[in-house]
Amino acid sequence: MLRRISISNYLLIDALELDLTKGLTIITGETGSGKSLVIGALGLAMGERADAGAARDSERRCVIELEVDTKGLGLGDWFTAAEVEPERFSILRRQLDPGGRSRAFVNDTPVRLDQLRELGERLVHVHSQHHTLLLNDPRFQLGLVDHIAGHGEEVDTYTELYNKWRAAQRELFALQQDEAQAQNAADFARFQLEELEGARLQADEQAGIEQELGRADHAEELIGALRMVEEAVTDESGLGPVLGRVRQALAKPAKLDASVADLLTRLNSVHIELKDIADEAANSAAAISIDPEKAASLRDRLDLILKLQQKHRVSTVPELIAIQEKFAAELDGAASMSERIAELAKAVETLGTDVHQRAKAISRARIAAVKPLANKVEAVLHDLGMPHAVFQFEHHTGEPGPHGIDSIRARFSANKDRAPAPLDKVASGGELGRVMLALISLAADSKDLPTVVFDEIDTGVSGEVADRVGSLMARMARDRQILSITHLPQIASKADTHLVVSKGEEGERVATSIRSVVAEERVQALAHMLSGRKVTAAALENARALLSTRR
Repeated sequence: MLRRISISNYLLIDALELDLTKGLTIITGETGSGKSLVIGALGLAMGERADAGAARDSERRCVIELEVDTKGLGLGDWFTAAEVEPERFSILRRQLDPGGRSRAFVNDTPVRLDQLRELGERLVHVHSQHHTLLLNDPRFQLGLVDHIAGHGEEVDTYTELYNKWRAAQRELFALQQDEAQAQNAADFARFQLEELEGARLQADEQAGIEQELGRADHAEELIGALRMVEEAVTDESGLGPVLGRVRQALAKPAKLDASVADLLTRLNSVHIELKDIADEAANSAAAISIDPEKAASLRDRLDLILKLQQKHRVSTVPELIAIQEKFAAELDGAASMSERIAELAKAVETLGTDVHQRAKAISRARIAAVKPLANKVEAVLHDLGMPHAVFQFEHHTGEPGPHGIDSIRARFSANKDRAPAPLDKVASGGELGRVMLALISLAADSKDLPTVVFDEIDTGVSGEVADRVGSLMARMARDRQILSITHLPQIASKADTHLVVSKGEEGERVATSIRSVVAEERVQALAHMLSGRKVTAAALENARALLSTRR
């Protein structure tokens, strides 16, 4: 329940402190006096978007503060999720700073605007003339049916699942499009990969091939050089025999002189090394073979490598291997895309089955609810001065949508000689208001709304009908807090609290003020509503009569 609203520097209100009570609170005042300012300020405190210029003085902060009794409202989950310390008498505060910055607080803890809006929707239901116009919207009608019949949570769960299903469908379609576009690239990558894999490339083979080909192309020259080395050492006049004769000449002197012995030792080492060189040259020459077929094979292999390098614009085999690995990865990616598509298609099918099953279950519940609900609306309309009113819901089913497979359209007739037709075809403004009031009264009963606010829902009614509208509001107020702006004295007379809004001049500025009227002041206020500016004796008597019969 709302306990207090404090408004400072908001439009025509400089400063206002208004205590709110249980039961029915009626707000009245002349046209243009600022009655709806309270509703506007209440909306800001509950997270609605702030219009530019909301501050009365643009150089000062605009502050709207709302005190709420949260006992028994089951708001613990909201406080936990928002990380706000719960208090029975909680304070919702909205600040509009100079320059346009907006801030929101609950119990002095900063909260996001969407969090404040969520809390506000659980505290107060505000109904304006705009919502009455929405009554012609079949989607709005369907939402009201779900709200009154208590299907809201099931529909919310379904909508979440439906959105997940549609998102999966969009993702699947996008992947399928990508797969189609990627198929040509995959075919190209597969061809290139097969060519590279067929080459069986090895990272270090190119240098070895080039070396072998170099040896094969100059085999005779290499053999000749190696034979020359062998002959230079072993020939009769070569180094070997000459060195042998020198060693023989030093053999005897070496026994007599240590330094000569050292020279002989070194010559012996040279002799051994020369012999090894000659042997190795001979063996190497023998190992070199002139094989035209092998040389041709090596040349073909090198040509293949060079061709691949030129094709892929690289200069080494390791670079070719890296390109081969890249093509393999692309094909793996294409394969994984196909796997993802298969998995997603299965998920879409499973989600679709669940969506259809839930939609059918909700549809069955709606079909069961619309007839009893229409009967209840008719009963309220009869009580509101339309004894021949007929109210029906036309129901159709189709493909699943965000709110199920159902579409409904309210059909209405106020006269017994007219068949029911869509609301926007037959209902006047006053009749629409009464239909909406009937639905809201049923919604309030079904959801136990703590506070309901009506902003001129009684537009287009008068006389006895207005009295009945007021009586319905008074009955609703027995179980909850009702705030209503009205121009009708019949409705105002039903109030537990009557607030009068007036507009006056403060120097060169216009300001709105609100005060509670009781006793004789209330009689005067009602008489003023009955007779206009000049209050007559008949109006005063009529006002007293209205107050005497308000219950």
